[in-house]
Amino acid sequence: MGISVLMSVYAAEQPDRLDRALKSIWDDQTLKPNEIIVVEDGPLGQELTTVIERWRNRLKDSFIVLQNKENLGLTKSLNKGLDHVHHELIARMDSDDISHPCRFEKQVAYFENHPEVDVLGGFVQEFNDDGVLLNIRHYPIEPKEVNQYIAKASPVAHPSVMMRREIFDAGIRYDEDFRTSQDLALWFTLLDKGYKIANIADVILYFRLTDDVFKRRSKAGAVRELKIYTHGIRMLYGLFSWRYVYPIARFLFRMMPLKVANRIYNSSLRLKL
Repeated sequence: MGISVLMSVYAAEQPDRLDRALKSIWDDQTLKPNEIIVVEDGPLGQELTTVIERWRNRLKDSFIVLQNKENLGLTKSLNKGLDHVHHELIARMDSDDISHPCRFEKQVAYFENHPEVDVLGGFVQEFNDDGVLLNIRHYPIEPKEVNQYIAKASPVAHPSVMMRREIFDAGIRYDEDFRTSQDLALWFTLLDKGYKIANIADVILYFRLTDDVFKRRSKAGAVRELKIYTHGIRMLYGLFSWRYVYPIARFLFRMMPLKVANRIYNSSLRLKL
């Protein structure tokens, strides 16, 4: 099965991190993808453009660059990229994360052995800008566990997923009403339509946890996330479900002062929950 990697890059990102991310999905992989699709989400500046051009010159037709004249956001950029994939499996990747060297090999092997699964993620190792390893994010393994877990939190890490292209050939896309949390809205839609989501019980991605991770979370984003959760729970479980307590608790958490939210996020309490 062929692999298309889908990324989006915008001006605020750092060239060295983008280069490291690209190395992790090409040079370091035990199973190389067939193509990498990079969507330039608006003008990037010289340094980022230089990194992308260097990779395009190196990989030739295996490195496809699409350009937005202005910044449209991740959701629209991913939808644009989906229209240009050529292979059966689509792997997401963010421009500041690092894929484990065995990521694609493990995900392809899983898909070959589990034809019923449509979206596959895995565990994620957090690390900071100093390269220090932090928490490991664990996710539900089996599709049944995913269905039960999604009311609490996203059941899969978006930059870790590999998806079957047939999902999008059927007309499904990221919901462009949501500039953020578009992945969560997609998971709810897929589960509602009967698609199956699972995770590998191994770390397959190193996720960069920057110091400003909470600063970038706006109140408007929290409201959008709450809307996605409540709509999704209604789709899957009905109007009268006790599961609404989870998104309400998440919303209240995101409304907390930055220092308090950061302390809770890095505490053992979050890991237990």
